[in-house]
Amino acid sequence: MSAVTDSKPSHGPTRGFRPDIEGLRAVAVLSVLIYHAGLAWVPGGYVGVDVFFVISGFLITSLMVREVERHGRLSLADFWARRARRLLPASALVLVFSAVVALVCLPVNTRKDFGGDIVAAALYVVNWRLGAREVDYLAENVGASPVQHYWSLAVEEQFYVVWPLLIAALVALFRARWRVALLVGICAVSVASFVFTLSYAVAQPGLAFFVSTTRIWELGVGALLAIAFPTLVRLPAALRGVLGWVGLALVAYSIVELDATTVWPGTATLLPVLGTAAAILAGGGVSARWGVGRLLGIRPAVWIGGLSYSLYLWHWPFLIAAEGIWGDLRVRYGLLVVLASVIPAWLSYRYVETPFRRSARFALPRPALLAGAGAMVVSTVAGVALVASFSLVDTVDEASANESPGAVALQDPRYADVDWAELKSVEALRPSPLEAYQDYPGINTDGCVVLRDSEGFETCEYGDPDAERTVVLVGDSKAAQWFTPVRNIALDEGWRLVVVAKNGCPFAGSTLLVENHRNPSCDAWQPWALDTIVEMKPDVVLTVTRHSRSLPPGGKSEDDYEESAMVDGLVEYWERLVDAGIEVVPILDTPVPVSATVPDCVQENLQDLTHCVALKEAGTPKSGAPRQLEAATRVPEVKIVDMSPVLCPDGVHCPPVIGNVLVYRGGTHISDTFAESTTDELAARLAKATDGLLGAA
Repeated sequence: MSAVTDSKPSHGPTRGFRPDIEGLRAVAVLSVLIYHAGLAWVPGGYVGVDVFFVISGFLITSLMVREVERHGRLSLADFWARRARRLLPASALVLVFSAVVALVCLPVNTRKDFGGDIVAAALYVVNWRLGAREVDYLAENVGASPVQHYWSLAVEEQFYVVWPLLIAALVALFRARWRVALLVGICAVSVASFVFTLSYAVAQPGLAFFVSTTRIWELGVGALLAIAFPTLVRLPAALRGVLGWVGLALVAYSIVELDATTVWPGTATLLPVLGTAAAILAGGGVSARWGVGRLLGIRPAVWIGGLSYSLYLWHWPFLIAAEGIWGDLRVRYGLLVVLASVIPAWLSYRYVETPFRRSARFALPRPALLAGAGAMVVSTVAGVALVASFSLVDTVDEASANESPGAVALQDPRYADVDWAELKSVEALRPSPLEAYQDYPGINTDGCVVLRDSEGFETCEYGDPDAERTVVLVGDSKAAQWFTPVRNIALDEGWRLVVVAKNGCPFAGSTLLVENHRNPSCDAWQPWALDTIVEMKPDVVLTVTRHSRSLPPGGKSEDDYEESAMVDGLVEYWERLVDAGIEVVPILDTPVPVSATVPDCVQENLQDLTHCVALKEAGTPKSGAPRQLEAATRVPEVKIVDMSPVLCPDGVHCPPVIGNVLVYRGGTHISDTFAESTTDELAARLAKATDGLLGAA
């Protein structure tokens, strides 16, 4: 975090060295590092970022206020030059290192995404990129980026661009009362950001975590403290001393008591934000032995605080590299990796940060800004090079349609002797494991499938609009994955096909847990979808449900989770359709594969595909199938269709490749190519389940 960038002695509006602020930085960075290492007793360690935001807002605004006091104006060039000297050299070095990590330690399929992340991080807009990915349901295969932690740096860099412009403008417009103008202006911006955050964090929790608009109020709290500091510091020392301990207690409470179920950012974010502000206020001039500054200002804390920017930069790519090599790390190994990152952190602080900050060559704005621009160019080139390296990766040849029958091969005598679970290698494959992530049905991109966190209601029609038979395909992305074969059957049989789908939202009277909380857009979509289908009165409803973690009616968060909620929700909706005289045919969810990134597994094991074979008995319980089967016992009128014999032909093993077609595109979704190859088999099973209502049984 760039809150940890002022690693030389800190100065608040009192112009004195603030060891207590260094100590706060130590608390913040240690909480983040330990949290990322996976230690269970700091489930709220992510609040360290929010502590950094407040510190940054306070220190940076203090610097600008002092400059206005001295010179009556703010030099934007000087300000930005100081930021460039302090932040960009070390940042560029870590970005280049992150490119190497992605190149050497991570699957080749990640190079495009992570190379783009590095470019976005170099330009300090990666928070918006990560936010967009968080709400992109089709990006489920992209793991943690080696530069994911740069999101907070991006927020602060954007703050460093906009904030001095705001302050300079207010000072120029209100010269006589510029301090009051700053208080009013910054307060207005902060309140607006906070109010926006309260609604947006509920409507778009994934995006809200990353974007700058939901974080600016935290920096604003620090800024307001900086402006009001000369007045607030006159409060009785004893009162400020008490506030300091209360503030530190709020931060500590947040670290150990908040967790992933807490809406963030939101009202709970006030705890570490206001706690940090109180601790900063208390440390300014309180010299009593019992003051919080005595604890925060101890030498080890000051040393860690001074190194905090480098520690924050280096620890995350070290963790990602270790996980890329050894897989998921146990907590003790995660802690060892974090501890090891202290070495490069200290080296970069000593030989990169400090020389650039103190060099007379970069003392003037022009050379400092040029050096910063050069650092951004270097890290941008590293990201572009990583993306370019993807085109140089060797993989298996792309199979033609004739060479890759997919599921059809299971009935083809030419492949009768092939045991797909024992298959070691193939000469050609479709889709390529390097492109499989994009092998999804067209309805995912043509606006027919409503995005998980988007508010919207869509129905799409295919086939003969005047057909005698109307079939509805409804559900989440696991329903959408069957669209292509169902559409093919509809065209062959002369049906009218209507698709009603929303990513990440089950067609059931219970809602999915998203980010450990209720999804309001899903709450609205579910009853609308049910009412729309009942009013439509189709002949048959085909439905698939992936998720099992859900809430009962009225449930709001993880605390209200019930194991039976999804089953009850399925029963409720299925009974409503059955009572309306509509045939209900649930297609069982497909088994979860051995790896969430099957294309990566295949690419890395082209000479021994057995490493990527999953066991059906292990994958089925993780899918939505058990809940569907249990619900079917309570609604005997529904007719289950099970396609797992096609994905797991011997009933035991689920191979990654069948008929020279990659079965899974990534995550838990089958590739569209393989789905289409199941058209005849699905048609036969649908006809049998409906006693010929959907084709000849």
